[in-house]
Amino acid sequence: MNYMKRRKIMVIGSNVTTVQRVSSHCLKQNAEVFPYYCIPTLEEIALFAPHVLVLCLPIPDKFQHQLLQPYIINSL
Repeated sequence: MNYMKRRKIMVIGSNVTTVQRVSSHCLKQNAEVFPYYCIPTLEEIALFAPHVLVLCLPIPDKFQHQLLQPYIINSL
């Protein structure tokens, strides 16, 4: 049998509605989702060890420049 590993996605943002909407979409894609309703530290991100981050705007300036994981910026 061919098992696909579920992708871990961390959805980050301060707008609860946006984070929930994006998280719901990711769950429909069969991802393992960790919604985070504020800006995490690098240590907090490392605990979940996501494959990708989804950054829901607004986020602090240059936050994404310190990230080691791939990220997607959601501006909707």
